[in-house]
Amino acid sequence: MPKIVDKQQKRKDIALSSTELFCQKGFYKLTVSEVALNANIAKGTIYKYFKNKEDIVFAIIEYAQDSYDQEVLLNIQNTSLAEEKILALFNLCIGQGKQDIQRRKIYKEFISICLNEPSVQIINLQKDIKKKYTSWLRDILQDGIDKKLLKPEVLEFVDGLYAMGESVLIFSHLKNYNDVNMLQKHIKSLLKLNRSIKG
Repeated sequence: MPKIVDKQQKRKDIALSSTELFCQKGFYKLTVSEVALNANIAKGTIYKYFKNKEDIVFAIIEYAQDSYDQEVLLNIQNTSLAEEKILALFNLCIGQGKQDIQRRKIYKEFISICLNEPSVQIINLQKDIKKKYTSWLRDILQDGIDKKLLKPEVLEFVDGLYAMGESVLIFSHLKNYNDVNMLQKHIKSLLKLNRSIKG
């Protein structure tokens, strides 16, 4: 009897096993043959689970994003301070762990694809990510407003904070670029300026 394969799980397994390879090669140098070899399957078999190389890369980015989102939400729930919640949201930009660095590589490749090979699928993912994170950021700040700790005007800074976080991530590979302190200082200053008198 032929072995029954869960296609979605197999797709996920191939994408996850190819993450390190993608980080090493980047979008343009990565080949379907390398992905197949890395996953220990025939090149033709890859096309049972993916349309093309772009689809493989999309899956790698999507699964990395899902994993990161779960961690972010857990870290946000585990602190009551607005500053720490915001920093948890921006950990991708400033984290120094091995996984943080790998995720930054993935996201930088994602930004590069958005700029140079903007397919509808990739652009929609970028829009979804921005919508999701600005929504979470707005919820964090709204919680501070509801508790009379922050002024309502702080919500006007949501898009600017998101844009700053992205710029810190993009330039984080530059030497002498003090991204961690810069982002922390900016968040502290922003919350201080928008602190409610009652709070």
